[in-house]
Amino acid sequence: MSVIRSTNVSNDTLIKKRGSVVLFILGVLIILIGFIFKFNTANNDNVLLSSITIGIILIISSFIFIIKQYERSIVLRLGKFQRQNGPGINYRIPFIDNVLVIDTREKVREFKAERMLTKDNVPVTIDAILRYKIIENNTKDAILNVENFNEMIQLVSQTTLRNNIGSSLFQDILSKREEINQHIKSIIGNEAKNWGIEVTGVEIRQVIIPQELESAMSKQAQAEREKNARVTYGESEILVAKKFDEASKVYTNNPIAYALRQSNMLFESIKVQGNTIVMVPSETLNSMGFGNLAMTVAYLENTKKAAKSMDQKDKEKE
Repeated sequence: MSVIRSTNVSNDTLIKKRGSVVLFILGVLIILIGFIFKFNTANNDNVLLSSITIGIILIISSFIFIIKQYERSIVLRLGKFQRQNGPGINYRIPFIDNVLVIDTREKVREFKAERMLTKDNVPVTIDAILRYKIIENNTKDAILNVENFNEMIQLVSQTTLRNNIGSSLFQDILSKREEINQHIKSIIGNEAKNWGIEVTGVEIRQVIIPQELESAMSKQAQAEREKNARVTYGESEILVAKKFDEASKVYTNNPIAYALRQSNMLFESIKVQGNTIVMVPSETLNSMGFGNLAMTVAYLENTKKAAKSMDQKDKEKE
């Protein structure tokens, strides 16, 4: 049994199974040849038996065909739809039945819209892919309702994509890509149902704009980022100024807290290493109430001890 693929349809979709007539005729001829040899040659029963066996096998083969798990077939009897067949062994009648087999696995097709203008007049080129498959129970529609369903669904996809681009803003195409995918899928799916096709997915892969427009948009985005950074910096400066204002009010109303704060600042600024003593101006000590020499010495000694204690703790941690 020979298999001939249709030339006007993608080679992985539609198969025309013929050859049943050839097998039938060949089987009959082999049987006739066996009888001719029998009549013309004496004691040639083995040749006759072999020819009859081979002929019967060929004739039976002309009545059956096998459909794979991922295929479906329809039988046209004298050009009229007769039935649809599932996977397994099926039968046909030579001379009057023609079998068409279709692949029902999911297929992927690329389609694009080139140099199309968006609603806000931005020229774009969009690449997309379409995923679809033949509905198993509607094989008849895919074969009989359209001459080339692959070509037809691709044309519909391109037309739908172009229409969608023309009615959408450029920013929406970038930010609402998933919504556009679903919208295109819905439109194509409604058309494809008439051909026994289920659209399983549409995906915009790439949005291409002219180089000069891309450069201008990049500069605009950079300016927007700089503006946002300056706004954030200004807001933080305002917040810091407010906190300083609140702190000044607290220190003004509480001299003790102010003195403790100054003492802490002095402690942080004085670094005592070994026997090295940092001299502090008397005006600073007087402003803090440490004008008395004894108090100053005591303060420095305490500072030195505290610094040594901190150094020792740091060494223990190491």
